[in-house]
Order: sequence, then C-alpha cells, then structure tokens
Amino acid sequence: MAEPKRASRKRTKKTKISDIDRQISILLDTGKVVLGYNKSIKDLLLGETKLVIYAHNIQPERKKDLLYYAELGDIKAVEYPGTSLALGKLCGKLFPVTIISVKDLGEAEF
Repeated sequence: MAEPKRASRKRTKKTKISDIDRQISILLDTGKVVLGYNKSIKDLLLGETKLVIYAHNIQPERKKDLLYYAELGDIKAVEYPGTSLALGKLCGKLFPVTIISVKDLGEAEF
C-alpha cells in the first residue's frame, strides 16, 4: 500500500514595509535629496536642508556633529532604525548611506 502523497505548501516571504521606509521611498521619488555625510553637513551649515535622516549605526562623533548642526539650524533629524547598508539599499545604491539630507520633501510626510 502506497503512502498518501503530502501536499506541498508554498512558502511565501512576507515583508513588512515600515512607515519610515515607505516615506523615504516617496521622498526619493518626489523630493530632492542629497546623500552622504560631507554634502549633508555642508547643506546644514548653509541652511539649505529641511530634514536630515541618518542611519542607526552612524559613528558617534558624526552623529554628535550632525545633531548639533541640526539643532543650530532648527532642522528636524530623524533616525532610521536600520543600518547604513539597509538605508543605501532603500535608496537604490550598492554602497552604505549614512545620511540623507532633504532639500525638498515632495509628497512625503515627516
């Protein structure tokens, strides 16, 4: 007597896109952004940025400088909960991105 054949289940990978990921995607599509620490700090000092998003694993010295300059310019700073590699991947880059400086929000809501 043959064993009954087991029905195979297809495993589907469920990925949850967090709200901040969704907003960053909208921001990249509709807004104006600058990637990178040096350019972002320069924009902060010149007052050309409206929002700064930084990765969770940014170096402590850089984070301290970034938050100081953002506070001086009364600019909102948002911490991305993922790593710089995840932030770079979200931006469509093959390298780590530690800071995104936002010049124009577009349709994003932060």
